[in-house]
Amino acid sequence: MQHGSREWKRCRNRRVIVCGLPLPVDPWAPTIDSQSIASQLFAFSLFPYIGFLYFITKSKTAPNLTLFGFYFLLAFVGATIPAGIYAKVHYGTSLSNVDWLHGGAESLLTLTNLFIVLGLREGLRKAQNSQDDEKTPSPNSGLEEEEEEKKNKRGNLV
Repeated sequence: MQHGSREWKRCRNRRVIVCGLPLPVDPWAPTIDSQSIASQLFAFSLFPYIGFLYFITKSKTAPNLTLFGFYFLLAFVGATIPAGIYAKVHYGTSLSNVDWLHGGAESLLTLTNLFIVLGLREGLRKAQNSQDDEKTPSPNSGLEEEEEEKKNKRGNLV
């Protein structure tokens, strides 16, 4: 069947090929199952995130606590998936509608955010302290210079 310049074919399980790309749902259907689209997007989003973790770890520029926070987000994901399945099986609804499960999962996300923010705060403070140390001489540096001058004077006198 041809429609304009696009070729599309209907399969038995409502999969459609549009412009040569297989799509899991018919994009022109009046009802689209948002749950299936969301779960597929969620699964595919893990690949770029794992790539992000690889490169931020390899760069060694992130503070340790921040890096831990980014990795801890995987614990949130790992806990949310079984909690969502449990909510669907035992309560017949999504995770967001079961308060005690949803709250427990979201507490892991809160911990993740705290780790990231506290790590970034630590990194900013270290950067600020290193800039301050470069700009201002240490209190002992003046004494060391005076001692060297005294030694030089004594050496010149002898």
